[in-house]
Parts: sequence; structure tokens; C-alpha cells
Amino acid sequence: MATKVLIADDDPAILRAVESWLKADGFSVCRCGSGSELIEAVRRAKPEIVLMDVLLGDANGMQLCARLRQDRATQRVPVILMSGSKTEDEDMVSGLRGGADDYLFKPLKAKVLIAKINTILRRFAAPAELEEELSRYGLVLNVSERTVKVKGKEIPLTRKEFDLLTVFLRKAGRLLKPQYLLEAVWGYETDAYNDPHTVHVHISRLKKKLGASFSRHITNVIGSGYRLT
Repeated sequence: MATKVLIADDDPAILRAVESWLKADGFSVCRCGSGSELIEAVRRAKPEIVLMDVLLGDANGMQLCARLRQDRATQRVPVILMSGSKTEDEDMVSGLRGGADDYLFKPLKAKVLIAKINTILRRFAAPAELEEELSRYGLVLNVSERTVKVKGKEIPLTRKEFDLLTVFLRKAGRLLKPQYLLEAVWGYETDAYNDPHTVHVHISRLKKKLGASFSRHITNVIGSGYRLT
């Protein structure tokens, strides 16, 4: 079955062009031209990935991305934001912190777009060799089902939070530098993007969701990184 991509843009020409590129590369495509319809469109279509304009007519793409992350039915769908206007670094960082998995600038290039989509899909795939449970301090993480339970209670996590926790569990006892986490979880080349605040914010949110009984074991080694003891 073809991988499904949902494209959200209020420019019909962009929708047609991107749909043409993706279908030519074997993807299945569904469209959404309105921000007010996006959340329901993602719930209904169940795409593997969403490609969304930052300025989506009647709505702000960054806010919509945040809403997708808050909705249990859509929180684990990866999102690529697109921008056709002049964008400051702070805007791009805000989008990434808000839950976007990548950020692209228009005019789009077909090869770059498809490469980005495939990279993100590979990052979030659960290979057969990773289909296992990881457990520690009353927490159980199922890699293949992408679920987390603490003392039997399921904890809803975003994709980034889940991937961060997976890295901590697999690398328990090791000091993990922010640069390593940016590469392992976000897929960034740290020569191009190296903002440790992104890591700090996500770890803070993750610890809050998991509760004190587990989170106290994730320690911040000041000036060096983090460790799950």
C-alpha cells in the first residue's frame, strides 16, 4: 500500500504541483485547503505524514501543528512545515519546538521535498529488530506499538518525546550530550543547527508527563548533557 501524504496549502497551484511530484514517486496524496478543516482531515485520512503551509489561509500552521500534537488521534503524525514568506530563525525554531519535524522554504524543489519526507518516515519507522519492550523504574515502553505506561497507566507522548525516551532507555547510564540528541532524535546536522534549548524544552516536557517517580532518574549534568541513571 502506498504511503499517504496529506498536503495542506491554500494555494491551488502548490497543491497541484506537490501532488504531482508525490504521485510520480509512488505516494498516495490527499489535500486540504483550509486550516479550519485540517484537524478533522488528518483524523479522517490517517496519513503517514503531513505537509503543511505555515500561513494556511484562515489559520496559523504553527498553531495547527501544536493542536495536532495535543490530539491523541493525531499527535504521532510527523509534520513538515512550509513557508513562502521571509522567515526569521526564531520563527523556524518556534515551529520545530511546537512539534514540527522539519521546515522547508518555498519555492519547493521536488527532489529535496521527497528526500525530506523519506528521511522522516525512516526515522519514525519501527524496524522488526526494534519490536520489543524497554522497562525501567515501573515504566514500560513498547517500541513497535509506540506506547508508554507508568505503573500500568498509559502516558500519551508526542513523537519527539517518545523518541527521546527510547534513546534514554537504550543508552541508560551513558551521558548524552544535546548535540547527540539533536542528531539521534531530530536528525539534524549539528554543524547547521545546534540549539541545545530545543533539547532542554522537550526533556522538561517529557519529565513532567512521566511524573517524579521516573523523571528523578533523568539527571542534568550541568554543562555536559543528560543521563538516565
